[in-house]
Amino acid sequence: MDSVIDDMPAAPAPAPPPPSPEEIRAAQLEAKRLGDLISGSQNRELHVNSVRIEWVEHTRRGVVEDLVKPILQSQTLGDIVAESREACQRLSRLGVFREIGVTLDTPKEGVYGDLASNESVDVVLHVKEGPRFYARTGADFSNQDTTTNITLKASNALGSGETLEVNASYAVQPSVAFNESAAAFASESGSYFQVLASKPILPAPAFRRPNRADPDARVELAAYNTSRNVLLHMSHEEQAKGLAARYKTADPYYGNHEFAYDVAWRHLHNIAQDASWSIRQDAGHTLKSAISHVFSRDHRDDPMLPTRGSFVRTREELSGLGGDVKFVKGEAEGQWAYPFGNGFTLSTTVRGGLMLPLFGQRTKVNDRFILGGPNSIRGFRQSGIGPMDKKDAIGGDAYWAAGLSLLTPLPYLADKPIKGHFFINGGSLAPITTSTSSSTSSSSSSSSTSSTSTSSCASTTASLFEQNARRLASSPCVSAGLGLAVRFSILRLELNYCLPIVAGLTDRAKPGFQFGIGISYM
Repeated sequence: MDSVIDDMPAAPAPAPPPPSPEEIRAAQLEAKRLGDLISGSQNRELHVNSVRIEWVEHTRRGVVEDLVKPILQSQTLGDIVAESREACQRLSRLGVFREIGVTLDTPKEGVYGDLASNESVDVVLHVKEGPRFYARTGADFSNQDTTTNITLKASNALGSGETLEVNASYAVQPSVAFNESAAAFASESGSYFQVLASKPILPAPAFRRPNRADPDARVELAAYNTSRNVLLHMSHEEQAKGLAARYKTADPYYGNHEFAYDVAWRHLHNIAQDASWSIRQDAGHTLKSAISHVFSRDHRDDPMLPTRGSFVRTREELSGLGGDVKFVKGEAEGQWAYPFGNGFTLSTTVRGGLMLPLFGQRTKVNDRFILGGPNSIRGFRQSGIGPMDKKDAIGGDAYWAAGLSLLTPLPYLADKPIKGHFFINGGSLAPITTSTSSSTSSSSSSSSTSSTSTSSCASTTASLFEQNARRLASSPCVSAGLGLAVRFSILRLELNYCLPIVAGLTDRAKPGFQFGIGISYM
């Protein structure tokens, strides 16, 4: 009788037994020994014989060499480990490699003669490039809107970390819709289309110190077409088509900079039948040509629900390098979080902005600041603070806003990204007066000595400053409340019960529950 044992599948191998307590202890001791050995050898004199890079396929060798070249300057084992770690981080930020590893190896062919095997090593970098072409769909969030988008991207297109990206998106403002009505989804929406080309600056410019190749310095060129529907609060739609050039630098300690030039043709159209005169007089076409600078530095431990640290952001813009829109504009924001222990955190935020027209022009509604809503001054409707014309929010030329929040742990949820939230907010938005009255102008232009004219001009400027400052400070909006704040990976969600305490005649308060979703809050 034939045996059928050979025809049967082999029984699976038994799982290895779990390590015994003695084996675990031995492994821990060995890891500690190796750690102590490396730590005790940090100052050992050691040179780098060569840096080898393996598995580079599409990226130019010269680009990678510029990023890892500082390793060759190492003089000790500690320097080699530190420089190798920084080189891996630079390669990662290039956005080309998805796997990066480093190994120290015995030199194959030394450049230090007989000392090569004892006092030098080869640094071997093992890299694996990511996909060069991909498409994705998803959602992005900001304080203004939430977008669903599709992105086509070619990465490392020319072998130097370049990217070519095409992005199309449709945006809604969920905070507005949830707090107003379902119709707000249609009346507060927009679309965005952009073609973006980006390239890292390698090596770094000479004014950056230390002068090493840095993938965080990039140049971008973009062409875009946007459409924004703000019929609910401002009775119009806006379309913009433009070109932009940007230079960006990033530094986790000193902060990020962005220098940009933007030229855009803008069209305010589809004016509502009951739109105010303030909206109608700005309808039509404008050409804006502007340079801008943005600085930001974020030292918070969590951007959405910070427990400690600080955040600073400033933006300056000068419009008028051609085109028919001329103004200078500045804005600043700061946030500080202080831990009290036991899960309690006190957070304070301050914002402010100023916009001045140039060459006798007046500011336009689509350039002014707006204030109010769940992401700024809670307890008021979206864009519900400041100057109004009929039912339209027409914005202001200067504003300030401040907020104080206490984040508290919740019972049984102390280790979850959800906090109790107590807050008080305040702020003001107003137009700015930049010209004097006719009588003052007549007095200043009358025949008088130069010293008298200078004194009159200085007095007029001081009077205007005092008048504008009094307007901003005399009628603030104030609200207080409590609720819940929940952190997700890329956004923060709030549900608050708000109580407006002080409001002006034109301000639109919204007492009761208010829902907010965004990435930045007071």
